[in-house]
Amino acid sequence: MECRDIREMADSFLAEELLTEANHEILRHVETCRTCRVDLAARRTLREGLRRAFKGAPELEPRSEFITQLRTSLENEVRHLPVRRVTRFRECWALVATVLLAVVVGLVYQGRDSIAVGHALARAAVGDHLNCALHFRLAERPIELEEAAQGYGAAYRVLENLPPNDVTTAAGPAHVLARHACVYDGRRFAHIVFEYRGERVSLLVTDADGGAQVALPGDRLPDVTSSGQIAEMSVVSFRASNHLVFFAGSVPQPDLKKLADSVATPIYRALSGV
Repeated sequence: MECRDIREMADSFLAEELLTEANHEILRHVETCRTCRVDLAARRTLREGLRRAFKGAPELEPRSEFITQLRTSLENEVRHLPVRRVTRFRECWALVATVLLAVVVGLVYQGRDSIAVGHALARAAVGDHLNCALHFRLAERPIELEEAAQGYGAAYRVLENLPPNDVTTAAGPAHVLARHACVYDGRRFAHIVFEYRGERVSLLVTDADGGAQVALPGDRLPDVTSSGQIAEMSVVSFRASNHLVFFAGSVPQPDLKKLADSVATPIYRALSGV
């Protein structure tokens, strides 16, 4: 077996997809070939790193439906290729494995970038909550949502009527105290202030950075996730098309999520349409 064969079969070998005889041939080759041994070790390190990344961040995992559809499409393409020799067949499957690995790597780095951006925006949302809803010390005065809609986009108009002024949640009622658009640290937010569980809680909507608009089906439900504690404030959020929606306040995280769950679906659907 030559080095070229090892490179073509390396990913299948690491995935334990080869026959025993082929595995033995590869092992015999790498015992005497340092180049292939180093290449296999690097591929194994990459695979293990990806596996740890996904185990540590479940939100990065691609949906099972996507993986199944991708695998089926690639398998169908392979079946229609002219296969004249066993080596050619192996080359096709090596290509499938390489494409799958490339897709997963792309998803990991895209997911990491998305998490970094989302965390930065969550901190900005908490800063707005602290400096607008609680302490009223913004450098720029807030403006009406309609004025913001005329100058910065229709998403601000959505928040004029959503959510309603009185909201019933599993943790108790919430009442809207104020609706406006404001700027914190150079970022503009649509801002709704609630009285909830004896505290002021903010709903903040801002543009999602670092990507094009995401097309979402109208019947899909929002995925409300926790961002943990930032500056001793609970934070939960969800994405709607090219906007991020944050809820921030000093109420317990489960209670904040109950408020978000109570109002998320109509806001999500309305923002996904603008």
